[in-house]
Amino acid sequence: MKTLKTLRDKFAAFTLIELLIVLSTIAVLASLALPAITGALVKGQITQTTSNLRQLYLASHSSWLDGQVAGTNTGFPKYYTTVADWSNALVPAYMSSNAFANSLATKGINASVYPVAENDATNAIMLAAGFTLTAGTTYPATGTYATGLPFNGKGGSIVTSQGAAISISGSTNTINSALSSTAGGGTALQ
Repeated sequence: MKTLKTLRDKFAAFTLIELLIVLSTIAVLASLALPAITGALVKGQITQTTSNLRQLYLASHSSWLDGQVAGTNTGFPKYYTTVADWSNALVPAYMSSNAFANSLATKGINASVYPVAENDATNAIMLAAGFTLTAGTTYPATGTYATGLPFNGKGGSIVTSQGAAISISGSTNTINSALSSTAGGGTALQ
């Protein structure tokens, strides 16, 4: 018959101190990895938003091209007084109302729509999400990150009147560097 002592020798166990050290090491490693994971998620959301805004540009450009054939100016936000008017010009011919709403909004916050047209300055900003332009129509535009949603002050997206889609992340200097080649599009449509 085996004794209790020989069973204990056979199955060596961790002491409480060793277990606590292992758990604290895992907690420290997890806390180090968490900021990198959230940063990657935000960059993914910025990329998705940039793609969505680019789709709105493509729908606007398609509408404008069709309008050229018919001899009218349509499609770009400059030809409308509100975002709703612009939406009515694109829905349902170029995209569904759900696709328009989903492309314009990120986490429930609508992108800023600036009144530009296809022939405006090469880098005039048409759509912007995640930051606020502070220079209006001056060249070059400058901006600051919007605090809170949609990207918690960590980045933004812009699409120019010529279709350039730009994802921006980093410091305020990064924004102003990226915007140095762009122009403000005036006051945003409501």
